[in-house]
Amino acid sequence: MDEHVARLQEMLRCERAKCTRLQLRSNQQEAELRRREQHSNRLKERLSQLTDRQREKGPSIEVLNFPPGGRGKREQPIKSFRKEEATLRLMLERREAELREVMKLRHSLTTLLHALRVDMEHTLSDVVDVQDEAQTAGKRLDQAEVALGVHVTGGVVQSWRQVQKRLDDVLSEGNASVGTDHDKLLTRLETELKESQQLVRLQQQLLQDSLASPVPSELADSYFLEEWERLQVGWSELHHQRRTFERERQSFTDAAIRLSHERRDFEQQKASLLKQQYLCDSPLFNKGAQNNNNNRRESTALNFSGLGPTSISGCLPITPSSTESGTAAVSGLHQGAVQTPSTPELYSALSLSYNCRTGEVDHQSETWDGRADRMVHTPQAPHFLDWSF
Repeated sequence: MDEHVARLQEMLRCERAKCTRLQLRSNQQEAELRRREQHSNRLKERLSQLTDRQREKGPSIEVLNFPPGGRGKREQPIKSFRKEEATLRLMLERREAELREVMKLRHSLTTLLHALRVDMEHTLSDVVDVQDEAQTAGKRLDQAEVALGVHVTGGVVQSWRQVQKRLDDVLSEGNASVGTDHDKLLTRLETELKESQQLVRLQQQLLQDSLASPVPSELADSYFLEEWERLQVGWSELHHQRRTFERERQSFTDAAIRLSHERRDFEQQKASLLKQQYLCDSPLFNKGAQNNNNNRRESTALNFSGLGPTSISGCLPITPSSTESGTAAVSGLHQGAVQTPSTPELYSALSLSYNCRTGEVDHQSETWDGRADRMVHTPQAPHFLDWSF
């Protein structure tokens, strides 16, 4: 609807511009008419001067016998005056005819412009009872344009008829959809009213809050307040990152400590296992077991006491009941499975208290005993080492 109204207004402005151009053209023709009237008046004055000049000569004597040379000289100016007078009369008649035509054209254009103005006023008015008058005015406009010609009017009447048709179509469409548009407008206005009321309530709440809790003088400036809030957010993020970093650093420190302890325990286990392997494969150990069972028991207890409680495995502490059983156990060390005593038996053999060890150490000792059993079960090549020390 708005687009149609805007388009019609644009077309109406174009028609008014055409009317203005026609009015300007009429003014130009009127000025041309005045100029021609002045020119015709000057021609009339000159013609009257010529006729008065002939009358002022008065009566004269007719000479019958003119001299041959002087007669031609007298007749030539008279003929030239007559020719000039005839030419001026003809020009004056033509100018008068043109002036009459221009006057008729000016009158016709004035009538056309007046009829067009009246038609525009009737079209733009909201009165409905003037349809017959509008039809008669339209007929007069068409007749005037036909009489003048399109080359004179510029097709302004035809353009105005098109504008009228478009305006009637738009008005009919607007009357058909006026109810729907009105409802839409009411709905939109109600929505805007609710939004405005909500905004007013929010502003009142903010005003009450600002009056209830006044802002300090250093925070009165909005820019400073914004920077202060941004600084507080940055400080909170920094504290959070610092706490996260402290937790990660503590976890890394604990992991490094645990790793160092595990590495130390692994080195101790490795050293004890190597010692046990060397002692098991030693020829001195086999010879001592064959010669004297009692000496082997004491040396074995001494060796185990030197190794410490954490290096005890299930390979060494063998306590046979007799010399024959000890010899058979030593000779069958690489041939069959070896019976490994339990941890309490080892501690009782070494005269140590078993209660000082925790469950973790017992688990580690059992793991080491299992590894020692696997190492004992695996046949090893004889080592020829120098045990002279």
